Amino acid sequence: MAENHNRRGTVLTFALGVGVGAAAALLFAPKAGEELRDDISESISDGFDQARSKARDLKQKAQRFVDLAKDHVDQAIEAGDSAYNQAKRT
Repeated sequence: MAENHNRRGTVLTFALGVGVGAAAALLFAPKAGEELRDDISESISDGFDQARSKARDLKQKAQRFVDLAKDHVDQAIEAGDSAYNQAKRT
């Protein structure tokens, strides 16, 4: 679990670094003001789109994990009920 948390932190740090680097490159590039603003706006929009996509993927993975855990708990409950009922009969 901690390893997964570290990976997310690393990915977020990397994405933030890429965004800051891209913004710095745009700011120092010799372009007209309006073109520069358009480029920055587009870069930010792309970053948000990527973040949304990653969040959607993470949500799907978390849901699959929850569903799997629920299935395991349901199976354990059924096995416990079965064992209890069998023990009660004897």
